[in-house]
Amino acid sequence: MSTSASTTHDGETTSADSTRLVQLKRVLSQLTLDWETATMAFKAAIAPAVLVCMIEVDAYINYFATNAYLAAIMAASALPYLPQAKLIEHNLQLAFATVVAYCWALLAGWSALQARKHTTDSTGELAAYNSSAEVVVALFLIIIMWCVFTLKSAYPSWNLQSTLGGIYAVAAMPAVAQITTLAQVIASTTKVLEAFLAGQAVGFVTGLVIFPTSCRGVLKRDVMAVLDALTAIMRAQGKCMVDLRSSKISAEDKEERSSSVRQLEEAQQQFINLIVKSRKDVKYADCEVSWDCLGGSDLEHITLLLVDLIPPVSGLSSTAHMLQLATEGCHSHNGAGVTNGCDAGKDWHDLEVIMHQHSLRISEAIMDGAEHGKLRMGQLLGCSLFGRACAKETHEEHWGSSMGQGTASFLSSYRGVLSSCSVPDQQNHGAKEEQLLYNYMRNRPQAAHLDHAAPEAHSNVLRYFLLLHFQTLLSSLGDEVFKLLVFLEERNTKPKRLRFPRAGSLARFIPWSKAMDLLRWCWQESVDAEADVRLGPAFYNQKDPDHLPPVNLVQSVGDGIRKISSALRTEHAAYGLRGVCAIMTIAIISFLHASQTFYFGHQFLWAMFAILLSMGRTAGSSTFLLLCRILGTILSMIACYLIWYIPDQKTPGILAFLWLWFTVIGYLSIRFPGFSSIWFVALIAAIVMIASELQDRQLGQETVSKAGLVIYAPYIIFPYRLAVVSIGVFIGYFWTIIPFPLSEHYELRQEVAKSMYMLANFYMCIRQIIVVRIHGTAGNPSDKTSPSFHLQGARRRVFRQYQTLVSSSKKNYQFLDWEFALGGSFPKRVYGEILLIIERLGSYMTLTGYVSHSLNRSSGSSPWWTTDQTGTVEKFIALDGIATRLIILHSALVGSHALPPELREFEIPDLRDFLSKEIPPEEGFAAAALIRSVNWYMIRDLNRLTQLVGELVGELDFSITVDPETLESSNAA
Repeated sequence: MSTSASTTHDGETTSADSTRLVQLKRVLSQLTLDWETATMAFKAAIAPAVLVCMIEVDAYINYFATNAYLAAIMAASALPYLPQAKLIEHNLQLAFATVVAYCWALLAGWSALQARKHTTDSTGELAAYNSSAEVVVALFLIIIMWCVFTLKSAYPSWNLQSTLGGIYAVAAMPAVAQITTLAQVIASTTKVLEAFLAGQAVGFVTGLVIFPTSCRGVLKRDVMAVLDALTAIMRAQGKCMVDLRSSKISAEDKEERSSSVRQLEEAQQQFINLIVKSRKDVKYADCEVSWDCLGGSDLEHITLLLVDLIPPVSGLSSTAHMLQLATEGCHSHNGAGVTNGCDAGKDWHDLEVIMHQHSLRISEAIMDGAEHGKLRMGQLLGCSLFGRACAKETHEEHWGSSMGQGTASFLSSYRGVLSSCSVPDQQNHGAKEEQLLYNYMRNRPQAAHLDHAAPEAHSNVLRYFLLLHFQTLLSSLGDEVFKLLVFLEERNTKPKRLRFPRAGSLARFIPWSKAMDLLRWCWQESVDAEADVRLGPAFYNQKDPDHLPPVNLVQSVGDGIRKISSALRTEHAAYGLRGVCAIMTIAIISFLHASQTFYFGHQFLWAMFAILLSMGRTAGSSTFLLLCRILGTILSMIACYLIWYIPDQKTPGILAFLWLWFTVIGYLSIRFPGFSSIWFVALIAAIVMIASELQDRQLGQETVSKAGLVIYAPYIIFPYRLAVVSIGVFIGYFWTIIPFPLSEHYELRQEVAKSMYMLANFYMCIRQIIVVRIHGTAGNPSDKTSPSFHLQGARRRVFRQYQTLVSSSKKNYQFLDWEFALGGSFPKRVYGEILLIIERLGSYMTLTGYVSHSLNRSSGSSPWWTTDQTGTVEKFIALDGIATRLIILHSALVGSHALPPELREFEIPDLRDFLSKEIPPEEGFAAAALIRSVNWYMIRDLNRLTQLVGELVGELDFSITVDPETLESSNAA
């Protein structure tokens, strides 16, 4: 027995070690150094290093004095490694935030000066400490800090811009409270502004001049990466099909199948992430002037064609998961009923072998098509003459033995593979070819041999359906890839010319362009009204249960005022208040007479820099990032010791080593952008240590002392500045969890509940699309007055919101282990399973919406479902109650109240009605069969989701349960 335990323990240890090894290899695999990453890291280090070198120039240091190191911080904040359009937008927004903070500082200085004048009796006392002036500046600082932190929370895309505006405020405003003339106020605040703008200008010019990167080039590399990911999906799908065909079942085999399906799901997620990235990059690529074959509308169309690849790819992953469950159901009954009573002449095994071979041919064709698309995109990149010719020759030589990638004849070869999408009849091999659907369905299990009560019957039927749908989805994916290849082929034949951005694309450079989106949605709503298409009164504008819509000017003005108070009640405003408390914990030292000298002499504004950069919203992520930032700051201090003392405190060596350290930090920022705040804190720590020391040495001790700064030896000042930065990090963390922490538990629960609500909206869109397609009233999707156009627009809008919520939920889920839980443990397992089910439901709905396109393309004047007197199609394909159940679960989870009593489970649909019908050779029947099969799994997961939510919130139940044993003992007593 002990031996067995030891073996189990060793096995667990080995498994844990292998898991850690896999995680380490995954991290190390990201530490690759390609040419693009090297140039971006080089660009990121040049601007701050140049401005640190400028400290040695007498004219520069004499002008900026003790503010010179701020320019280096701003040079790094300009993010020179960004592509051109992103670089321009970021720096415009950054300059806007800095100028707004400058204007606020001027107003604070003027107000403080007026307070000083009105509270001073004699002119000689103006230069003395004045508490009124200090209070006025403190109030102005509180207001702008609240705005900074609130904007960071409400608009994450403005995080860095708001942070730098806050850094300007804490660098300039505390000093203006002591100034006695308006000219000095203007000079003081302007000097800091000039340091900020000078540093930003150097970073901006560096990004434009040194190794300039085009957003068009980034987008085209995104497209090529998507095609590589498509190839990876095809390989994972092939491995998955091989594993699922295995007739043996064991623990190892089951784990291997699960691994192959999981590998396919991971490849699909990577594929979708790359497409989402390309959709973001195309908006910037359209803003650039370039010499190219592709215009802005062409780039937009390419990304839309990539988006069209998502539904069939998502369907492959979902079908693989469903097929795995069905296969396990078949094997769990020892393979009984694999043919389900079919005649001996109908050999399902042979038919499935033929189908798998044909699937392999389609997969190989899709991989060849992906390589052809990469070659065409490479030719559209517009590289140098020698680089383009060499690359083209190499690729054509390498792929010449295949289907002829990169040649004009490839499309015909590719189309030939897709057009042969049929298998020979079993009874007449090779003599006659029939459509795959008709052949497969004619050899289906017979309804007379199905036991309604036996679960293996459903498993077998689902297995047969899903094998068919795997094939049809592959064919659909091949058709979508063909559309992309045709478009690239057409654009490849067009000559290059000068491309200018479209007028509408330039609006994104305006900081208040978000307001234009609101106007666009209002205009869209008016178009809906004119087109007589109704999407519901609450779709565009959420109704207020406390107030009716305003009907006059007075009510409209009151509505606007009421929105201000509602904004102050949000979590973003609460986070802004926490940020104010954290900043004022340090800033109060600068406004008190007894501690002002200490604050300015020891540069405690660096602690406020750290608060602005490091303070998070939730406790779990803040705990993790706190440790990472402290570790990064310590490493930066150690690097500063090496930078300072290895070259024996000689300035040339210090500058060379400092540039090398900036390059390392830039590389880490590019490779791991999710931890950008960690690298930024480390970068600022290095600047304030090295640049401030060089600055003090260049100015001289006498000048620095007159400025009110305390001078220490470098080996003392480095840990001292580390302590100041660490104090700011710790204070930011303190006010994150005090007076109460905003936990990942709460955030995860709210976002999971909101995901259910958006999933309900998404299914309503999908269901209505199915209904209008069944009744033939969908119309042309390109016609803005058709129901299909508006339903597709609503579906895309809801799906984007759903994806955002799911991504945020998964991020919060990862930080749960870093949160300190008081009381009972958090039900992490339940939430993890809920997240998986929500993702699967989203994939099922996406697949359902995609295959419903075939309901519009059925051959013949009368589709097969019009003769169906039982209403099977609409009843079992467009399910009722799905959205209602999701909204009930959302309400229970977001409000933490119990579920209604006796909430019934949905009945899993019986598939025998499809098997008992005369199977028509129509594409619409294949779509209906697939939707019916997907609904089987959707209802199964929805019932499980109801159980899980019930575990979390309970069920409202007033029934009385009496234990007979307890009753008997009570009566006996």
